[in-house]
Order: sequence, then C-alpha cells, then structure tokens
Amino acid sequence: MFTRVREPERVLNDICRRIDIEERLTGKRVTGDHLGLPYWAELWDSSIGIGMWMIATKLIQRSTRVRVLDLGCGMGLSGTVAALLGAEVTFADIEQDSILFSRLNGLRVSSKIRARRVDWQRDDLMEKFDLIIGSDVLYERTQWSHLDRFFRTHLAPEGTVLLGEPGRQTGDLFVPWIQNAGWQFHRHEQPVPTRPVPIRLFMLKR
Repeated sequence: MFTRVREPERVLNDICRRIDIEERLTGKRVTGDHLGLPYWAELWDSSIGIGMWMIATKLIQRSTRVRVLDLGCGMGLSGTVAALLGAEVTFADIEQDSILFSRLNGLRVSSKIRARRVDWQRDDLMEKFDLIIGSDVLYERTQWSHLDRFFRTHLAPEGTVLLGEPGRQTGDLFVPWIQNAGWQFHRHEQPVPTRPVPIRLFMLKR
C-alpha cells in the first residue's frame, strides 16, 4: 500500500491562501524558496518510471551494499522501491511534509531508510551515494547548475545519477547542457501505466 495526497490541488489552494494572507499582513511579496509550493504532493509519473526501471533492469543487487539518495523525494515512491530491492535509502526533500510522507511510505522497510530535509542549492550531506535518483527535478533551468554541483559533491566515484523526465522542453535542453558539463550521458525510455507516452530516463556518470 502507498499513501498519497488525495487532492493535491487542495494542498496548493491552501498554500496560496496562506501566502496571500502573509503578503497582506507584511506588505511584502513571498518569492523563491519561501513559497513552499507543494510539488511533493503530486505522485509524478517519473517516479513510477524510475521504480519500474529499477525493478526491470535489476539495477540494485541485494548481494552488494548500495547507497541510494532519493533527491526531491516527494512522497517517496522511487526511494521505497529502492529500499524494497535491498538498498540503503536516504529520502531528501526541502519540504517537511514530503519527509513525513516518505517516512510513512517506507515503514515496511524502516531499517533501510532515513529521511532528512535537504536544500540542493546549499547543503552538503558529507557523504557519497552509489545511486542518486530524481523524479521530475529538471523543470527549472535555473536549478541545473545547483544540481550539477550537488551531484558532483555526493556521487560516489563509480556511481550513477538516474533522472526521470516526462518530456518537457526543459528536458530536451538539459541533454546538451549536461553533456557539455562533462557527464557521460545515456537515455532510456520506460513505459508507465499512467500515461500514453513513456518516461524518459537520463543516466549520468562522471
């Protein structure tokens, strides 16, 4: 069983009302990270695609220790799949509600998971991961340089970054950008039952 937000639009409406009240009281615009937009409350097709890919390709082997970081974990679907496959998983998201849901969904493999609030623009977790997964994290081009730095800081020497991307124009532009940044790049496609078009999977190695 997977616990998810029943009405993501209601979460967004509640946050918009909070922001409106705050702006009226302070006379200041709420911008940037302070918006707290509930991207975490949507179960993204990319997370389904990553989970299905990890299962189908046996990307995680129980016979070896695999450290996985689920970056921008949302409600924790991809990371939970990785933990069920035997990996040691760290859920990471900037929103505390996301951390709560990912912990809840990972209860059946609680010995394999931990969760922490992470801002990929600023934080250094002081550890390396064999696999960093990210579901639909490429939507803003302004975030790419931050993600590039974060990946380089936290990826183990022989590790892999696995990104799920639903086919946005930003995803098209990301491919030459990340290749020019010096990463080895491979693209795959994963059909998912929630949409007619496959999810694009971008695999990066140093």
